[in-house]
Amino acid sequence: MIYIFDLDHTVIDSSHRQLTRPDGSLDLQNWIENCTLEKIMADKLLPLARLMRSAYSQGHQVLICTARNLSLFDYMFLGDNDLFANAILSRPDGDNRPDDELKRDLLLKHFQGVPLARWARNAVFYDDNLAVLAMAEKLGIRTKNAIQLNAKMGAKA
Repeated sequence: MIYIFDLDHTVIDSSHRQLTRPDGSLDLQNWIENCTLEKIMADKLLPLARLMRSAYSQGHQVLICTARNLSLFDYMFLGDNDLFANAILSRPDGDNRPDDELKRDLLLKHFQGVPLARWARNAVFYDDNLAVLAMAEKLGIRTKNAIQLNAKMGAKA
């Protein structure tokens, strides 16, 4: 089984670092300014983090597929919280594509040489972004809405 996890609003609550513009878009400059060691280490885990840990400890293939451009501090947070993965797919510097397009390409590059139908039928993607979930479904990947699952598992809204 292949478990694919987003980070923000899926396994990590980083909402204290986010500022949303009136149109609903993320204030990227504010996000970048809030990617300090102190603020990243103040992030909290969401209930799906338990599933991610369990899948990894049981020997399943676990991927992190995030639209974040990860820093050393992000990797420190993941390690400090036992959020391990077989591979981490993240946004390269300077890549400003929409999350769904970015994640599609990251996954296809990761599984390059493996027929899509072979890995997609054995995968489940946990994400909070509806466009990402729609993209994954088009690839034949089972999807789980992280917002709904975390709420059912007891996350505070």
